[in-house]
Amino acid sequence: MSSSTIETIRTSNPTPPLEREISEREARQVAEAAREKEWKLPSFVRELFLGRLRMDLIDPLPEPKHDDGERGEDFLRRFEDYLRSVDGDELDKVPGMPSEVHDALSKLGAFGMKIPREFGGLGFSQRTYTRALALCGTHSSTISVTLSAHQSIGVPQPLVLFGTDEQKEKYLPRLAKGAI
Repeated sequence: MSSSTIETIRTSNPTPPLEREISEREARQVAEAAREKEWKLPSFVRELFLGRLRMDLIDPLPEPKHDDGERGEDFLRRFEDYLRSVDGDELDKVPGMPSEVHDALSKLGAFGMKIPREFGGLGFSQRTYTRALALCGTHSSTISVTLSAHQSIGVPQPLVLFGTDEQKEKYLPRLAKGAI
């Protein structure tokens, strides 16, 4: 991207200035006010810092509030079958992602795992998404990084959380297909 393009983007959508500077002291006060004062549920990390290893808090994993059921299991089976058909070692040696791999992932719906169904995604829970990425990690870092970045630090997740209805309708279906 040229410096003039970057400057155009920067000046066309400037970040609004803060009404006033926030001191470090004020920032700490806000953080402290947000801290949980009374623990309603046990915390694995809190217990760990108190010198108590509470494995019962993490094993077995708690059942998710949003279960993808057979639909999620079916996707994971098809996804794993596809991953086994790809030579991950060879894929990881070449720069970028070959179009046939991208197209296959798109056809499976892998680019839309976390995008809500009403926008053309699969609308899976974090648990199913994490299981899919664990499968990726055993086959190809190229696919893992591509899918992870697309759905976490890329455009879809911020758009799902903070986008306007118009933005969601315009972009999420294309993002779910891997077209963007």
